[in-house]
Amino acid sequence: MRKASKFFKKALSPTTESPPTKGFVEKMHTSRKMSFTSSNEGGMGMLPEFDPLVVSAFELSELLNAQAITSVEIVELYLHEIEQHNRRGRQLRALISVAPRHELLKIAKKLDEERLRGKIRGPLHGIPIVLKDNIMTDELLGMDTTVGSYAFVGCIPKKNATIVDRLLRRGMIIIGKANLTEFCGLKNPSMPPGWSAVGGQCQSPYVSRHIAKRKLHWELSAPGGSSTGSAVAVASGFSTLAVGTDTIGSLITPANRAALYALKPTVGQVPMDGIFNLSKTFDAVGGMAKSAKDLVALMDAMMVPTSRESDEVAPHRSFKIKANFGTLRIGFVEPTIWKTWRKSGRINVDAERFMLQKYDMVVQSMIEMGVDIVYPVELPSQASLTIDGQNCFEPVVYSEFKECLTEFIRDFKTTKMHSLAEIINFNLEHPELCLPPTCPDQNDLMAALQSSAKREEINAARHHLHNAGGPDGLDYLFTSQQLDIVIAPGDAPLSSIAAAAGYPTAACPLSALKLNGQPFGLTLASRPHTEHTLLHFLTAYENIFPPRALPLPLSSVPLQDAHPEPLPDQPIIDLILHEWDTRRFSCSADALADWLNARWRKSGYELSAETICEVLRSNGRIAFRGLADDAEGAFSR
Repeated sequence: MRKASKFFKKALSPTTESPPTKGFVEKMHTSRKMSFTSSNEGGMGMLPEFDPLVVSAFELSELLNAQAITSVEIVELYLHEIEQHNRRGRQLRALISVAPRHELLKIAKKLDEERLRGKIRGPLHGIPIVLKDNIMTDELLGMDTTVGSYAFVGCIPKKNATIVDRLLRRGMIIIGKANLTEFCGLKNPSMPPGWSAVGGQCQSPYVSRHIAKRKLHWELSAPGGSSTGSAVAVASGFSTLAVGTDTIGSLITPANRAALYALKPTVGQVPMDGIFNLSKTFDAVGGMAKSAKDLVALMDAMMVPTSRESDEVAPHRSFKIKANFGTLRIGFVEPTIWKTWRKSGRINVDAERFMLQKYDMVVQSMIEMGVDIVYPVELPSQASLTIDGQNCFEPVVYSEFKECLTEFIRDFKTTKMHSLAEIINFNLEHPELCLPPTCPDQNDLMAALQSSAKREEINAARHHLHNAGGPDGLDYLFTSQQLDIVIAPGDAPLSSIAAAAGYPTAACPLSALKLNGQPFGLTLASRPHTEHTLLHFLTAYENIFPPRALPLPLSSVPLQDAHPEPLPDQPIIDLILHEWDTRRFSCSADALADWLNARWRKSGYELSAETICEVLRSNGRIAFRGLADDAEGAFSR
């Protein structure tokens, strides 16, 4: 078994190919051991230095317990990383705001003193965490809660959200508020994931070139759904932990694309007061971490009520860390039917084949280990979530959003916004801030305002979704196959089906694309209130399978040009892809650039080979710089 395990770990690790990604994945999959040295970089003085891209919360906790480091030093180092690469350097834009330095250091010092006195509030005592910027924090923490909108800049909440009090009680340090898709994605249907007016465009630390055009963001370089900033903050070494929210995969998708472990609990399991959400039926607040063990501790902290909460809150039994899969019975869907990517027609065929290969290797390796596996299993179809071909999520979300927004606004002590209509008008009055070219309209907000669906129609849609995802969907699958968990490729629509029923979902890392280093993973679902089952799988998976993919050190990646050439509009992108797919250019972006620019010479329009190469790679094509055999990795025909 030991030899087999070594074989599986080797087989599941990504391989590399020709430049520009030469050596990329070997560096990403270096040893998970922390480097622990001293540094005085940036004028911080002699401080212990750990690798923020690698270190887990539990590893930091061990160092704290051994008095090898202090929470003050941890905070200093994370602040340094944020300063270097959030809005400068790599310009990841993972965070919208960072707590005032003096307040953070004061809190960290207090927690260090408590530790010295023997008062340790839990395994995450003195560990920094990032919150999605739709979660209210008291004004004493020094950060706005904007939901990515200028309409809420400067508004003051009445108090912390309940989830914040729970984290603070466990001794965690809220270091910043994460960027997100503005209004959790309900502003403009074509708005790129991870973009907000306040935060700008959040970028993946795994992809060295920034993608600025919104049409490309759902492809190979996309960082994921509305909780993108939370995922990128953890993957980039700005924090070891993060909290996000999920409606229909908006926590799970960015976690999968950042090689993280994540959990969305059963809807209603964790209080949502003081949190901007789209729907009471679908939304839940969950956690992300580099390690499944960290995620167990975080979810414990999130789900244990404080002493000030109502006595009606149900008691919580602490989650356990498991070394193996035990008696879990696990169903895997057929990945060729449940496509990994939303637009499989626009993804590189080799990349899709690579993802399917890694998925199959997990299934086969678990069978070899003796795990109780059912493969393949069938999920309910996407069509089952519709009525007469009409999306059932939309009327429910549009209806519930207005009520959720009213409750969110009511939780502010001071605000200049009092209704959805006022927010829409504010955006119209400040188009340079709120409606830039990246997001030129607010059609979703307008649709929600003008929604005229009857209550009977909304209730029918809600009831249909619950039955299709629950009793007639996942419940039937769990019962008929006697399953504990069902697993699908990371971007398969399992999150949608589970969201329809309000069931818990989770994510775990699988591998990374050879094309550009972008991670991909698995999505899991289980019965309601069985978060412990999902965490059982995640901790066993982490113990047995290879370590998660790592991005290259942030400072090692060439930075974007100060004034980069903007990517072309979608018709030009479509033309570039058409010509590439129908003519022979020997994998040379330069050859295509010369050919296109010759055709465009009379019009005066021109694109650089670098831009054309970026468009091709971002849409799954294998392209290199240079001409014919001079192109790195290209070949002649």
